Amino acid sequence: MNINVASQNNGLIAWTGLASRPIDIRQHINFAFTFEVTADLAADAVFKAQSAPASDADPCLPGAFTDVPEVLTCMQFGPPDPTTGFVIPSGTKKGAICTATLPCRPDAFVQLVGTGAATVLAVAVLGGPR
Repeated sequence: MNINVASQNNGLIAWTGLASRPIDIRQHINFAFTFEVTADLAADAVFKAQSAPASDADPCLPGAFTDVPEVLTCMQFGPPDPTTGFVIPSGTKKGAICTATLPCRPDAFVQLVGTGAATVLAVAVLGGPR
């Protein structure tokens, strides 16, 4: 029996190593990111999460993106950061797979903005179509 996990969990390229691609999350129940390291990291690869509402001119396109503020959880101490981010640490080896997500749905569209992340690819995994 073949099981097609892609029918319930769609993957879209979110970060090409050089640029981000906006992802529309409105038609899915949940989402997360999978990162693939394509060369040994000599420095941290840092990503920040941004979100945007739908454009007023065209609801199929994103409006202006802003940083997603950090959401406090019961495991966190201190004030929240103004930006939610993910770090893949220096020394991570080629071929490593990392995952991350946001605890809340921030807006209609999400994107990753990377610094020092030219050797990392990211896919947005969209789970459970609505």
